[in-house]
Amino acid sequence: MDNLLFIQKDILPALLEGLIVSIKLIIWSIPLGLVTGGLIAVGRVYGNKSISFFCRLYVIFFKGTPLLILLFMLYFGLPSMGISLSPFAASVLGFVLCNGAY
Repeated sequence: MDNLLFIQKDILPALLEGLIVSIKLIIWSIPLGLVTGGLIAVGRVYGNKSISFFCRLYVIFFKGTPLLILLFMLYFGLPSMGISLSPFAASVLGFVLCNGAY
């Protein structure tokens, strides 16, 4: 029983910090994903052929790419091209790109 209390004292602050980060990700990702998805939908329906083609290509690419692979590409791949993002920004961008395709 003492061991369980010891674990709770050590782990609980980290879990709460992770919960706060998750809530921040939700607050940023969902509205931006909805806006992105709305713009893509409008482009697919009302855009000319080139805009509609680009929007279809976007949806096909981001629906077909697993989210974890997309997050890895953003966090580890962009710095190799000279674009540095914080872990939080890379996560938000990945979630927005993925959610916008759905």
